[in-house]
Amino acid sequence: MPYFTLFMALFFISTSAIFVKWADTPIEAVAFFRMLFSTFLLLPLIQVKELFSLSSSTIRHMILSGVLLAGHFWLWFLSLDYTTVASSTLFVTASPIFVLVGNAVFFKQHPSRKALFFVGVALLGGGLVAYGDIAVGTRALIGDGLALLATILVAGYWLLGQHVRTSVSTNTYSFAVYAVASVVLLLFSLIQSVDLVSAFQTDWLIYVLLAIFPTLLGHNLFNWALSRVSASIVSITILGEAVWGMIFGYFLFQESLTWIQITGAALLLIGIGLFLRRNEKDIRAQLVARETATSVSE
Repeated sequence: MPYFTLFMALFFISTSAIFVKWADTPIEAVAFFRMLFSTFLLLPLIQVKELFSLSSSTIRHMILSGVLLAGHFWLWFLSLDYTTVASSTLFVTASPIFVLVGNAVFFKQHPSRKALFFVGVALLGGGLVAYGDIAVGTRALIGDGLALLATILVAGYWLLGQHVRTSVSTNTYSFAVYAVASVVLLLFSLIQSVDLVSAFQTDWLIYVLLAIFPTLLGHNLFNWALSRVSASIVSITILGEAVWGMIFGYFLFQESLTWIQITGAALLLIGIGLFLRRNEKDIRAQLVARETATSVSE
């Protein structure tokens, strides 16, 4: 059941780039209203008693998660103004590398040398994608950089979700995180002097679609899965977003793809996929070793 849910969530979360590209309003407004509508839609589903019973530590973690999610959306949406849907989505799907680095640092799950070699393959692929964008222009390269920063932030978001979701229900967690992200994005909009009233009147339908499809049917389902599978598995699934990004960009926005970018994309996906596969084997081996050591000591 979790894997079927992840497959469905993947498709829905991949539609985000389409709606963002169709929006005519500033990215700050798009990100803010997406989170605001998502928060309102979840409001009838939350358990108020659970919300008020959360520990101070859990609340701090959810606030940080919301800040990271807000920063992720802002940077990623901004990257779509500079580079193609394919390139931007491709860099965002590199989040598994950062998720696994985070697991190594905070949860002592260390990758092997083979796993690190596959990271190198993935980074080479990302470099080829960036090189292909240099031919397009410096503007596209800036977009790649913004997407990469967005990737680091969303990796932190998944890691925090993996930790918090062990004790908090899906809807309560998502509601709190989306509410925090809404406040942060509202501040971004005010700092940038974005006319939110005009933006709402222009693209309100886009905002509703963003809240329903990539957020509630995408991110929210991933949040549900985090209590059943690891953040690494969730991030593995998100690799498929790069494929959908290329398909949507090519057919809906007539975005061309060079052979250098296609080769880089293939290397990036292969490298990340092999890295994650190797890492899962390493984690299982570490767990077996720990259980064996424990039984011997007893």
